[in-house]
Amino acid sequence: MSILALFWFSLVYIYLINTITLAQPNFVFERCGTSENYTIISPYTINLDATLSTLPTTNSGLGFFNFSTGEGNNAVNSIALCRGDFSPVTCSSCLNDSIVNIRKVCPDQNEAIGVYDFCLLHYSNNALLVYQEQEKEYFS
Repeated sequence: MSILALFWFSLVYIYLINTITLAQPNFVFERCGTSENYTIISPYTINLDATLSTLPTTNSGLGFFNFSTGEGNNAVNSIALCRGDFSPVTCSSCLNDSIVNIRKVCPDQNEAIGVYDFCLLHYSNNALLVYQEQEKEYFS
């Protein structure tokens, strides 16, 4: 294989990998918190990063995930739910897309909800039961 062919193959490969891994679809519903924001370098950011990176490992086996990190105003409570009629692989992919996309859509809000056709992700610095009515409103 010539150097030029190898070079073009490498460029196409890098382009395809970046396109596939960086492009998340748009949410069908999203809501960012409006009352509180966090700064990029803060205890809340550290807890949010830890929570969202751990959340996909907390599957109950039924497509329900929850995890919390921190205390007080820096606490991050998160939940995720996948539709039961889709495979665990689809659920995992949807949840991973949600985690990446929610940080783009709501870059510095202490609360965010993102819904795809296959899954839902919600995090907040408040107890999540407070927002149950908002989610009921969307799903009814």
